[in-house]
Amino acid sequence: MKKKVFIEGMSCMHCVNRVTKALEEIPGVKSVRVDLDGKHAVVELAHDVDDEMFKTAVYDAGYEVTNIE
Repeated sequence: MKKKVFIEGMSCMHCVNRVTKALEEIPGVKSVRVDLDGKHAVVELAHDVDDEMFKTAVYDAGYEVTNIE
C-alpha cells in the first residue's frame, strides 16, 4: 500500500531530510521517497496508517500537509 502526501514549505534538501525522518518514524511506514520539486512524499506502508499521523509528523517537522491520496 502506498500513499502520496502533498507537503508545503519544503525548499531544500535539509527540508527533504527532515520530512523523510519524520515520516519514517511513523509505525507501519516501510519506506519514504520525498520529491522536493513535486512537493510530495510517496510513503510505502506495511499496513494502513491514519492520515492524521502523517499530518502530525509533518507539522511537527515544521511543514504542512495539503493533501493525501
